[in-house]
Amino acid sequence: MHRFLKNILIVSLFIIALHLIVGALADGSTDNFYLRFTSSKQNSLIIGTSRSAQGVHPNILDSVLNLGDINSIYNYSFSINNSSYGKEYYDAIKNKINEAGGNGLFIIAVDPWAISSDTTLQDNEIDIESVFHLMRYYNSYPNYEYLIKNYKKGWGNILLKRIESNILFRNRHSLGKINGSFTYLRKDGLLEIYTSMDSVYVRTNIQKKIRHYNSSMSKNRFSEFRFSYLRKTIQLLKNHGEVYLVRMPVHASLLKIENSFDPQFDERIINLANSTHVEYLNFVDDSTQYSYTDGNHLYIKDAKKYSIRLAERIKHSQSLTNKELN
Repeated sequence: MHRFLKNILIVSLFIIALHLIVGALADGSTDNFYLRFTSSKQNSLIIGTSRSAQGVHPNILDSVLNLGDINSIYNYSFSINNSSYGKEYYDAIKNKINEAGGNGLFIIAVDPWAISSDTTLQDNEIDIESVFHLMRYYNSYPNYEYLIKNYKKGWGNILLKRIESNILFRNRHSLGKINGSFTYLRKDGLLEIYTSMDSVYVRTNIQKKIRHYNSSMSKNRFSEFRFSYLRKTIQLLKNHGEVYLVRMPVHASLLKIENSFDPQFDERIINLANSTHVEYLNFVDDSTQYSYTDGNHLYIKDAKKYSIRLAERIKHSQSLTNKELN
């Protein structure tokens, strides 16, 4: 019996040690969120859903706006199911901010979906499936809590994903010849999507996204709960630096759906910006100038072009503000 228990203990310790080692290998290939739970507290943040997670390049903003190492901006955007505005995302943002910082830059991406919710849910049921739900550690590396609670595959897949990602990345330029894609989460929080831009493949993806949004329209509505947390998020971030509300470009077919879903969206955001004394930068009129992987997300090259334009708009706004102060 003693030998049996000893063997069980040895096997258990071996399994635990193996998981600790494999967990320490988790990186940007593991999933689309993990690394954002391992980064340190930040002075500047990009906030939003997958549209900004893929579409706003932190390094471009850093360069154009001369943010420097201390205030370099970090992309803390996730996805519509995880980072629509609400208590879970608000608490995560609060935990990610460097409390000692006061000269940061905060970009809050907004769209009608990020302030809407399923009408069948009560406020206390919203976001209980979010990756933030019941999380305690937002800035730990490695973050075993995240892997235990949110990584649904066997941990051996972490190592396999690293190998697969290296192979795919080396062959990323040949993706145009096949219909498929893969993702990689950079250390600055940007989610890179390497995908085929074959016209038929892209058109199929856009049609899928249109069907998805039309389905969402039937059950979702503007949410006062989410809108109140968007306001709270603005107020929180204003204590630590400049805040800009940003509506990103989107494919014309999806913009039409958004405008039908919430015709008062822009008016609502303009009033919010005025009441909280922040600026609202709306880029939807420029939507035809960019290419999209599925209508909702900017193609990686166009995301760089958009990030330059966003940085230049912010720089121009800062210049006007400085003139007024002088």
